[in-house]
Amino acid sequence: MILAKILSWMLGSSTGAILIAASVLAGGLFLWHKIDKSSAVRSAVIGFVAKVELSAAEEELKAVKLRNVALTYANNSFSRRMSAAEALQSDQAQELETYVSTVDGIVDRSLLERLPNR
Repeated sequence: MILAKILSWMLGSSTGAILIAASVLAGGLFLWHKIDKSSAVRSAVIGFVAKVELSAAEEELKAVKLRNVALTYANNSFSRRMSAAEALQSDQAQELETYVSTVDGIVDRSLLERLPNR
């Protein structure tokens, strides 16, 4: 009952119409503020996440480059050592070949029997 009287007074007078218009305007502004604020927060979060992901990717790239340098150095070192080992093996094989060709391969029976671990 009281609500009906207040509503009829607001609709009937110019002051009431101004109050209704002001309330609708304030409600609209409040709603726009809420929507705009959530949109601003969402775009800020997206921007922050993008910056963090970019910095993480840059750090990962830096680590991969360092790992690549270390692996290149290790590969070069291994290649040098492998070449040296192959050269040493070739020299030793040649030395053994020379030794075998110059040494008589027969051990006489008396020497063989004197060896403790025959």
